[in-house]
Amino acid sequence: MAQPSSSSSLPAKSDAEVEEILDRMLTRLALCDDSKLEPLLAKLLPLCISSLSSQSPAVRKKVLEILSHVNKRVKLQPQIGLPLSDLWKLYSGSSAVPIIRNFCIVYIEMAFQRVNAKEKEDLAPDLLMNISKLPLQHQEIILRIIVKVIGECHSGKICEEVAAKYKKVKNPQDRELFIEFCLHTILYQRVSQSGGFPPGLSIAQVNRVTGKQQLQSHEILQRKLGILNVIQAMELAPELVYPLYIAASVDCEEPVIKRGEELLKKKASGANLDDLNLINRLFLLFNGTVGVENADSESRVSPGNYALKAKLMSIFCRSIAAANNFPSTLQCIFGCIYGNGTTSRLKQLGMEFTVWVFKHAKIEQLKLMGPVILSGIMKSLDNYPSSEADATAREVKTYAFQSIGLLAQRMPHLFSCTMNLAEDALEVVLMM
Repeated sequence: MAQPSSSSSLPAKSDAEVEEILDRMLTRLALCDDSKLEPLLAKLLPLCISSLSSQSPAVRKKVLEILSHVNKRVKLQPQIGLPLSDLWKLYSGSSAVPIIRNFCIVYIEMAFQRVNAKEKEDLAPDLLMNISKLPLQHQEIILRIIVKVIGECHSGKICEEVAAKYKKVKNPQDRELFIEFCLHTILYQRVSQSGGFPPGLSIAQVNRVTGKQQLQSHEILQRKLGILNVIQAMELAPELVYPLYIAASVDCEEPVIKRGEELLKKKASGANLDDLNLINRLFLLFNGTVGVENADSESRVSPGNYALKAKLMSIFCRSIAAANNFPSTLQCIFGCIYGNGTTSRLKQLGMEFTVWVFKHAKIEQLKLMGPVILSGIMKSLDNYPSSEADATAREVKTYAFQSIGLLAQRMPHLFSCTMNLAEDALEVVLMM
């Protein structure tokens, strides 16, 4: 990280001398007209915050007096700029102590709201460097700043100069943090005043994206389009960006859907669908954290919505890894067949996936899932009427019979060891 400039800290002085300097700063600040406040703050604010490294209570008290005065003066005057670059240098300096960073981050967030588009889009990529090493709360603030800038500056396009800066984010932890935050932003939808939270996210993730502020529809749209442009410009591996493009392709806004589908075809069509990490991420989008023990209510991720689930099912039916991912595979199938709000289309896709699983799952996996899935299939068939005009329902039954046949071939002992099960299966078939 960059070292703070020498102008951002006071030369070595005693606490009494520092306190005297700060007192003069406060006087000068109080006498300064608003029209001349910005250039004064450019020098004063970094020096003042850097003085918090002192252990002297008197020095820290004087710093807080100055900052309180600054807050009152600039809060309602957004035209007064703050020294963003110097504040970031001070924050990211290797010698910055926690208290300095805690105060810096407040004014950095404020400064980003006051600088011109060129300055903020140039600095935003730098904020991603080593972000994984920062405290969690600071990570969230910085990620929100970056994505807000992305929405404001890159919803239409991103210039090559700025794109090159985002490409420099090579640290895997930094990159994954950014991609995850971008995915959560893509998944985010405005919720009604009555409560609830968007499918595919937890309460904690929603708060992380929004900062507990209700985002306006146009802000959300801009951020999503900007994210898609930046992620494309970063030229990441298709396995990393695949979930993000999938989520975008089923968004509620047509421009996001169109862009997501375009990038899915052009940039992620070569993704390895047997990459275990990718499949785990896709199953998380589908299942949420259903059945995860010790998950508190704010961290519990809800399952994806219908459109996302339907899209994911078509992917799972092309992945050997998806067929061998107990217990996620099992949760997915039962979510389609019995899940809250399931549809006839999802039931069909669930049965189609069951056929795929029974055909491609390793025998070790099949031993874990086969009996449970078979029991579920039998129960679902029992609930179907003997005559069904709906084409989708007929396909559900067709896939159900195929899956029973495949399981009988691969695990015949399931049927031979208990005649009741075999008789039940035959009875169901004859009734159809």
